[in-house]
Amino acid sequence: MSEAANSQEIKQPTVKERLAELTSGIEKGIQELFQSEKYQSYLRTMSRFHRYSLNNTVLIHLQKPDATLVAGFNKWRDQFTRNVMKGEKGIRIIAPMPYKKTVDTERIDPATRQPVLGADGQPLMDQKEITIPLFRPVSVFDVSQTAGKPLPEIVHDLTGSVEQYEVFLEALKRSAPVPIEVGDTPPNVDGLFSENMGKIVLRPGMSEVQTISTAVHELAHAKLHTKEQLAAAAEDAPKPKDRMTREVEAESVAYAVCAYYGIATEDNSFGYIATWSQDKELTQLKESLETINRTASDIITGIDHQMVLIRKERGLDNSLEGKDGAQQEQALSAPEPPDTAMPVNALEAFGYTDQDMHPLSRERAMELFDRGLPVHLLGEGNVQTLATRVEEITNHTGICGISKSDWAQATVRDVIKPLDKSPEERFNENPHNAYLVFQMREGEELRNLRFQPYSQVQDKLNPSQYEAVQTGTLPQAEDTQASLNKLNIHNPP
Repeated sequence: MSEAANSQEIKQPTVKERLAELTSGIEKGIQELFQSEKYQSYLRTMSRFHRYSLNNTVLIHLQKPDATLVAGFNKWRDQFTRNVMKGEKGIRIIAPMPYKKTVDTERIDPATRQPVLGADGQPLMDQKEITIPLFRPVSVFDVSQTAGKPLPEIVHDLTGSVEQYEVFLEALKRSAPVPIEVGDTPPNVDGLFSENMGKIVLRPGMSEVQTISTAVHELAHAKLHTKEQLAAAAEDAPKPKDRMTREVEAESVAYAVCAYYGIATEDNSFGYIATWSQDKELTQLKESLETINRTASDIITGIDHQMVLIRKERGLDNSLEGKDGAQQEQALSAPEPPDTAMPVNALEAFGYTDQDMHPLSRERAMELFDRGLPVHLLGEGNVQTLATRVEEITNHTGICGISKSDWAQATVRDVIKPLDKSPEERFNENPHNAYLVFQMREGEELRNLRFQPYSQVQDKLNPSQYEAVQTGTLPQAEDTQASLNKLNIHNPP
């Protein structure tokens, strides 16, 4: 190719340049959102994707505001048996693409917390695999851009059903941080949150829709605008939230939550939004949107959680069949956590702060993986990868998790049944066609040995330091050791 032709080639933008372009579009889009019609439309989009980050929610809204359920090209094909239709343009969002790197770290004595020295007086070094967070633009497609196998749908349309209205209102009451009751309110006031009385009061005689909308509005105040919360927010803000800002947040949360459940609220043009936003800096606007997104998601998650419990208590159908396919990716939250031995803050202890995940012990992760459920390997900076082999779980040095939506779908569909037998007992029932995985026990004295190659530690250990953590059926009718070798799992001493 000639030099002239080379000079005319179009230079492809780098990942960094494409990220910068997307980010600048987000910032411009946020400033343009605060017009009455655009703002309402954004809140509807946000409610459908309330588990997404603010940046990706804005990107989806700017490119396809009527989107209801998005996934990548391969995911539509492989997991949903649907294909992206010819000519459809992808929606560009920002996705984590972490990569692993091996680094040398000093070996630390677990007793003294000091470096372990070799014969030459120098610290001994161990190799450790770490995950480096990295982001890049990716394309996803809305379900309306695909064709193929119909998707199962989830009930979320609560209008027109007294039974569902009662379940919903009860779920709302149970998930609220303060009691909600019907009682006397000042003239022309539909509801109020009283911090002094520690409760929410709703005006009697309102329609079902107005009662729900008002209750969620006041619930948002209770979650965001107590004296303690406002004081804490003021420490990180140039000036405290004024009354109008508080009302914008509460009304926006109420509108988004009702939109998520298909509740047609009374027409509210948000005509004051443009006036309210005109003197705000971009950082302030983003902060309010983050607050609205986070609070709406928190309320939705709480309501879904309680609705599952209430419907089970009342013997109602917990099927996910229904009318609203928009929430396929946002299934009901599970009534019980998958691993009661793991506290909620276990995620934070490992530097993982995305509360869309349930923490799992390694043993529980292996059990759920064996049952065919998606298990995530979590790391600092909210980095996550999907486990594809059991040894990835056994070798993972961080924490494991399962998304709340995956766990909820499994629970509601009764996929998960409590196990009343230990791994050894289940193995002994079929020892000739099963494998049994042993792992070093937890404990400070074994902390630095748990992930060392077996060949290096076999002389230092004894069988009592191992425990059986997982069993399963062999993939083929071959001898046990050959199958374990395929899994890269060694027999215990």
